[in-house]
Amino acid sequence: MYKKPAALALLVAAACVGNSAQAADVTGWFVDGGVGSAHYKATYEGLSGTESDHGFQINGGWRSHFIGVEGGYADLGSVSENDGVGDSASLSGKGWTLGLNGHFNPTDRWYISARAGFFFWKLDGHLTLADGTSGAGSENGMNGYAGLGTGFDIDRHWSVGVNFDYYNINKHHVNIDTKMYSVNAEYRF
Repeated sequence: MYKKPAALALLVAAACVGNSAQAADVTGWFVDGGVGSAHYKATYEGLSGTESDHGFQINGGWRSHFIGVEGGYADLGSVSENDGVGDSASLSGKGWTLGLNGHFNPTDRWYISARAGFFFWKLDGHLTLADGTSGAGSENGMNGYAGLGTGFDIDRHWSVGVNFDYYNINKHHVNIDTKMYSVNAEYRF
């Protein structure tokens, strides 16, 4: 599941709290967004495959000093496969997030961020066979997400950085681990 990335995010957050001078007061409302590359690894009853696409995320929330709550939306892109004889399939994942968010400043400008929570996902699948038969379906569920990031606080309001986020989709023998590497910007009100 998502226990390892969540544990890693919490350990990094704890280490930062112990060593942080927390130079910038980041208390208040914030919005952030990022774009990057989403890497799928899917398994189903012994079969597995990997693929990547572009993805994005947008979040908003409230933070007190260095820890707070966030809610957002993540679009993990779409992946597709063609067998060369006319059969094709595609899969896209997206969903809403709700969790905790931390922003820690080991120095005046450098920050480390951590986040973890619930991922309320939706998968959409499409299949087209060589004979023209096609079908589509979707599945919903809830699993988890976690992430780590680092970057630069430009001033009290703006930050830019890079993030690694992990989204887990697991239901009915289908397990899709999605890792997203993104460039992010945050605005604090």
